[in-house]
Amino acid sequence: MTPPEARDGDEADDEAVVTVETGRRDQRLICEGWFASHGDGGTPGPHLHLRTSDREAIVLRTDQVPSVVSALTTVAERIERRWASDGDQYAAEVVLRAPDPQDPRVIAKRRRSRLQFTQAVLDNLPDVMRSLTEATSTDEALDTIASLLHMDAVDVMIGLARFDLLTLTRPATERRCQQLDESLD
Repeated sequence: MTPPEARDGDEADDEAVVTVETGRRDQRLICEGWFASHGDGGTPGPHLHLRTSDREAIVLRTDQVPSVVSALTTVAERIERRWASDGDQYAAEVVLRAPDPQDPRVIAKRRRSRLQFTQAVLDNLPDVMRSLTEATSTDEALDTIASLLHMDAVDVMIGLARFDLLTLTRPATERRCQQLDESLD
């Protein structure tokens, strides 16, 4: 559960998000309370998520540390209260119904999907590169590549964000093809 962003003094007493100034101009640290960690192997329960308004590294002046600690404490207390009242229902409806990320079958399926994505990019590399370099926006690039690869745009965004160009070398490609063949058996 990711509540909407708030500013200092604007958040309601039960809003599990607080923002504070950082040492960079126009940058704010956003402390959010979440009902699940939203990561591979994520777990249900009260969590804290930290990010900056500009998605850059957090930079604090030493005199700002107390306000950050206060923000973390406030968000922790708020998300724990919300979890106590709504957490079991959230876990039952959202998190616990999802496949167990530690299940070997889920791991194998995720690995196969990454291998297939990498191979699809390689098989269509000139068109993928042209789509990336000629697009007028990220959304346009993702939509074009998703259509080209016959995949969902969200899956393409995640795949490209984690893409390792070194997986396109000949030895890596040979190994990937071998692994894909073995997973069909």
